[in-house]
Amino acid sequence: MRNACCIAGITLFLLCCNLSVSAQDFRAGIKAVLCASQVSGDRLSGFDKAGFAAGMFVRRDLSEQVALQLEIQFIQKGSRKPLNKDDNTYYRMRLHYAEVPVLLRVKPGKKWTFEAGAAYGSMLFSQEDNELGEIQGTPPFRKYELSWILGMDYPLGEKVLFNIRYNHSITPVRTFEGSYNYNYWDRGQYNAVLQGGFYFAF
Repeated sequence: MRNACCIAGITLFLLCCNLSVSAQDFRAGIKAVLCASQVSGDRLSGFDKAGFAAGMFVRRDLSEQVALQLEIQFIQKGSRKPLNKDDNTYYRMRLHYAEVPVLLRVKPGKKWTFEAGAAYGSMLFSQEDNELGEIQGTPPFRKYELSWILGMDYPLGEKVLFNIRYNHSITPVRTFEGSYNYNYWDRGQYNAVLQGGFYFAF
């Protein structure tokens, strides 16, 4: 999977270097996004884990209304239970990924653009903490993740877009084992991420 992310990164770089060949059809740039995340199946609720995503994108226009977009990004996911002052409990799950989203974008009017697609992520880092420090001995996280994406954006200028997006796992970030299997219908833990930020075209 990491090889796939590297290949996607090299592809993006080469496309960016050759945009002048067909500048009307291609557009490339960078993105900077804030994230609020939670993990379904961790018995917590609320998008309380803050993070960010940053990366590059290449977009190819198929028509005036339809485009394909390839991205490569670093993204922080996970969940968090804020410190409870009554019992002094705390929990945080940190999951960092190198991720490759592929999106179909549709622009039905002059302003708003809607997007849908999927992403393939490789885990770079994982850690769980509570009020006592790092938690050891929990079931391992999977090294890869498939997720689906829905989003939309609004232009703030010729080369700047404001984008909002929802990303949710298709495959579990880990499956329940032993005491983690709270419910028969639970099939694992899944990332859910709300994102909002900016795309800057070259």
